[in-house]
Amino acid sequence: MFLEKEYKQFDKLMSSNGDEEVINELFADILEKAIIVLNERSENKEFLEYPKDMYVIRALFEYFLELWSEGEWEEAKNLGYDLVYMVNDENLKEAFSLFVLGVLEKLPVEKFLDIYVNPENETDEYDMFFTNFNDEIDELVIKHRETFKKEFSE
Repeated sequence: MFLEKEYKQFDKLMSSNGDEEVINELFADILEKAIIVLNERSENKEFLEYPKDMYVIRALFEYFLELWSEGEWEEAKNLGYDLVYMVNDENLKEAFSLFVLGVLEKLPVEKFLDIYVNPENETDEYDMFFTNFNDEIDELVIKHRETFKKEFSE
């Protein structure tokens, strides 16, 4: 799988508290490659396929979370929408849609995770991603329904 080798190295460095500069450089390389794949697929009107492209999707999702945590609301929202549009897996599409709600609400990432994500129900199939949410997420779905309708009807 594309980027698997890079992510194995990245995960090893992260778990061993490796050199922060090396970790940042490696993630920058991973992200650059993931963005190239995203752009190529978009230009060719193709999707990111899960699990085949799971490391590309992971890199983009991690970058989405980074943008969000830094308060880069517009950039995070746009990348979140790209994930919703481009990932060809219904469970991940739904999860990414719900994460975009947190950005639209301008909630801190940690608060969103604490309130809306249910980590106990995660499955092995999606172990790199949060795909289960608490019922409280329905409030955000209702609140931002029209925004989503507008975005996805264009």
